[in-house]
Amino acid sequence: MKNKIIPFSLIVLCVCFLNLTFTDEFAEYGVSKNEIQNRVWGTLQNPTLGSPYFNSSVKTACRAISPENQGLAVKKTGAFIKMFFNSEDFQKRYKDWVIKSYPQIDATVSEKRKEEIRANRLKGVQGLNAKDMGPVVDIQIQSGETFASMESMLTSLPPEQRADFKKQIEQGKRTAAFFKKIKPLLKTDMEEFKKQYAEFLANDEIRQSEETLARNNKNNAQEYEKWKDPKKVLITRLNDFLNQSNGVDFAAQTKEVSGRKKFVNAAYEGKNDVWKFCYRIGPTPTNAARAFAQQWLTELK
Repeated sequence: MKNKIIPFSLIVLCVCFLNLTFTDEFAEYGVSKNEIQNRVWGTLQNPTLGSPYFNSSVKTACRAISPENQGLAVKKTGAFIKMFFNSEDFQKRYKDWVIKSYPQIDATVSEKRKEEIRANRLKGVQGLNAKDMGPVVDIQIQSGETFASMESMLTSLPPEQRADFKKQIEQGKRTAAFFKKIKPLLKTDMEEFKKQYAEFLANDEIRQSEETLARNNKNNAQEYEKWKDPKKVLITRLNDFLNQSNGVDFAAQTKEVSGRKKFVNAAYEGKNDVWKFCYRIGPTPTNAARAFAQQWLTELK
């Protein structure tokens, strides 16, 4: 398996260092500067490390590298990647990408949108009649008792869940109280019932929209903190590579099974893609890439 496929050491670095590849000075390996940029940003958005895909022209070019030059190729590519990572261009583009990916937006529904929601809700209730709405109102009123009984459950919940659950209970009780208040209108003034019911539905939609916006802002803030420092992302990627490429058995035997190469040792079939990738390219580029990754980690710390 590994004797038939001897790709180049540079591919390993694509795996370990944010999957970056090469500048135009590496055109002999079938890649361009534009492809580098696309691969950088595509990989940065992926929270996990994986084995990269390369087209046949890149594979063909890289297989031509002689075994004795593979280690040198790793060092050359590593130096380029380090220079590119530390460049002002990369840092600025990374910062812009993170800000754009995890923005903070106004969590308040605009007055114009509120009016649109109210108008749509009022229009939507015009076809209602007292006979059909009676059972709906009764169900909503009865639900108030259910929500009230849930209050005794609060102390049995984990502390981090109590606030949200209490909020749901209070909202349910308010909803029940509202329907209890407007129920008499079903018999005395159906048009006023529709008006108040539409306003209730509109306010509920606005509330839910603002809660969604606030929740999105909270999630974005958490993701921004996770991704804002490219150095931390790089450290994670390097550690992932070292962990996943550790202990590769380059002497492992393979066999043909249904037209595909399989490891004789079945346990190796469960190894991660990076481990298998390193097995295929062989010890020279793998060890060179691991040494470079470890050295860079030392420098970053």
